[in-house]
Amino acid sequence: MHKIKTLSLITLLTICSILSIYRINIVRKDEISWDVLGYYLYLPATFIHHDPMLKDISWLKKVNEEKHLAGTLYMVSENKQREPMYFFLMGMAVFYLPFFFLANIYAYICGFAVDGFSLPYQYFLVIGGIIYTIIGLVFLRKILLRFFSEGLSSLLMIIIVFGTNYINQLTIDNLATVNVIFMLTTIILWNTIKWHENYKGKHLIAIGMGITMITLVKPTEVFVSLLPLLWGVTSIQTIKQKWQRLITDRKYLLITIGICLLMVMPQMLYWHHKTGMFIYDSYKNPGVGLDYFSPHIMNVLFSYRKGWLLYTPIMLFSLIGFYFLYKRNKSIFYASACYFFVSFYIIASWTEWWYGASYSVRPLIASYPILAICMGYFLQYINKSNLIIKSAFALVASFFIFLNQFQWWQYKNYILDPYRTTKEYYWATFLKTNATEQDKELLMVYRDFSGKMEFKDKYRYQKTLLISENFDEEENKGNQSENNNYFHRMNEEDEYYSILETPYGELTQKDHVWIKASMDVRFPENFEGQMPCIVNSMERKIWAYGYSATDIKLDSIPNHWRHVEAIYLTPEIRSHKDIFKCYIWKRGKSSFDIDNLKLEIYKRK
Repeated sequence: MHKIKTLSLITLLTICSILSIYRINIVRKDEISWDVLGYYLYLPATFIHHDPMLKDISWLKKVNEEKHLAGTLYMVSENKQREPMYFFLMGMAVFYLPFFFLANIYAYICGFAVDGFSLPYQYFLVIGGIIYTIIGLVFLRKILLRFFSEGLSSLLMIIIVFGTNYINQLTIDNLATVNVIFMLTTIILWNTIKWHENYKGKHLIAIGMGITMITLVKPTEVFVSLLPLLWGVTSIQTIKQKWQRLITDRKYLLITIGICLLMVMPQMLYWHHKTGMFIYDSYKNPGVGLDYFSPHIMNVLFSYRKGWLLYTPIMLFSLIGFYFLYKRNKSIFYASACYFFVSFYIIASWTEWWYGASYSVRPLIASYPILAICMGYFLQYINKSNLIIKSAFALVASFFIFLNQFQWWQYKNYILDPYRTTKEYYWATFLKTNATEQDKELLMVYRDFSGKMEFKDKYRYQKTLLISENFDEEENKGNQSENNNYFHRMNEEDEYYSILETPYGELTQKDHVWIKASMDVRFPENFEGQMPCIVNSMERKIWAYGYSATDIKLDSIPNHWRHVEAIYLTPEIRSHKDIFKCYIWKRGKSSFDIDNLKLEIYKRK
C-alpha cells in the first residue's frame, strides 16, 4: 500500500532528475539571445549599465556585435519621440532576477566578466529555468492526484513530459516564457481547486498574484483567469453563489486587488515615464499581432510546418477527453473548455502562427495542465473497456509518444527545420536520421535573419516583367528630354516616386516571391545631401513590415547614367490582402534623373 501511495512521487523525482541532468549538460554560450535577450534586457540595463529607463542602447549594440545574440535588435521598441524602450514586459525579468544576482556574485568571486552575459549568467539562468520546471511539475502532480489515482497520475505526467512538445520547453528552451507560464498556470489551477474546497483567503491571494505575473510575462495569458472565474459554475444559481462567496470574502478580495495593483505598478510607471500613458502597447512589430477575424486554425492543428497534432499527436486524446470530462465532472467542464478554446483561438489568431523556431506549437503548452485532466478522464474510459480496445490504444499511444520523441530528435539535429518544413520535405525525411541535399531542396525559401537578400537559385523561378517604363509617352507630364530621349527628373519638391502598390494576392498565391527593381540613374555635378534609395515593403493596416531600403550610391562621374538594382524577398506574409509597395525615396533636396525603370517578379516554378 505504501508503494502505491509513493508511485507518483517516484515518477516525479525520476522525471525531474532526467530533465535536470540533461539540461545542465547542454548549456550554450548564447542562452541569452533572441527573445530571451529581450526578456532579460531589464537586468543588465538596470544593474550593470545603470540605465533602468533604457535611454541609451549603445552598450547593447556593442554586445550584440561582439556576441551575435540576435540578427536585429527587434527587442527594443520606440516611443513617439523615437526614444528606445523595452519591447517585452518585465515579467520574465522578475523570474530571472534572483539567478542574475547569484551569477553576479559568482562571476565577481571567480574572475569572470561581470557584464550580464559571461558564462556564469548563462548557467545560473538555466538553473533557474530548471527550478521553475520542477515547481510546475510538482503542482501538476498535486492537481492530477486531486482527480485520479497514483498510477494514472504517474502515467499522465509521463505522457505530458515525454509525449508532447513540452519536453522541448523543459530542456532546450527552458528560458523562454512557456516554462514559466506552465508553472504559473499550475499554481493558479491548484489554488483555484483549494479555494473552492476551503475558501481560505491565501488561495485567493495566490490566484490573483499568479494571474498578475502571468500577464506581465505574456499579456494574452490573462485569459487563464477564466479558470477561477468559471470553476464550479454549471448554472446561473452557481454563479450567484460564487458572487455571494466573494462578497463574503471581500476583505481578501480587496487585499488581492491591492497586491496585484502594486505588482503591476512598476510596469505602468515605466510606460507612463516613456509615453505619458499608464497602459501602453510596446509590442510594436507591424508584421506580428492578433487578427481575430482570420485565425489560422487548420495550420495550427495540422500544418506540416508546425501542426500541433502532427508533431504532438498524443494530445488528440486530450481533445476527445473533453467529452468524458463533460460526462464525469460538469463542475469543472465549462471552466476548462472556455479557457482552452479561448486560448486556442487567440493562439491561432496570431499572425505569426508558427511562433518562430519552436517544436510544434509552443503556446499551447500553457493549457496542458487542463488537457492532462481531460486526458485522464479519457484514460479512465479506456481502462474500463475490453482488452482489444485497451491493447489498440496502448499501441497507438506508444507510437505517438515514440513519434513525438523521434521528431523532437530530428528537430534538435536540424533534420526537421524549425522554420521551413513543407509537406514534401516532411515525408521525404519521415523517420529518417539524415536529410540529403535533394531533400533540402523541398524546404521553404531560406530567409536570412540579418536582412541580407541573396538570390542564388534563379533557375527554380519563372520571371515575369511587371513594369517597364522609359518615360517616352506624352502623357508622362513633367518628364525631361535630351536629344528626343525622355527621362524622369526627381525635382526638389518630390519626395517619393511610386513604382508599384498592390495587394500581395495580386502578385502570387504562393508563400513568397523575389522582386527585382532596376533603373538607370544620373546625378548632377552639384548633388548634395542624403542619397536616395529604392524601398520595398509589405504594409499591414497602417504598419510596414519586411522593410528593405537599398541605397542608390553617388557615382564618381557626375552627369553619368548608370544601372542600379534592388533585390527583394517578400517576408512571411500575414495576409494576402497586405499591400506590397515599391517606391523611390528621394530623402534629400537635390534633384536627380531616372530612366528605363523595370520591375520584375520571380515565382517558384
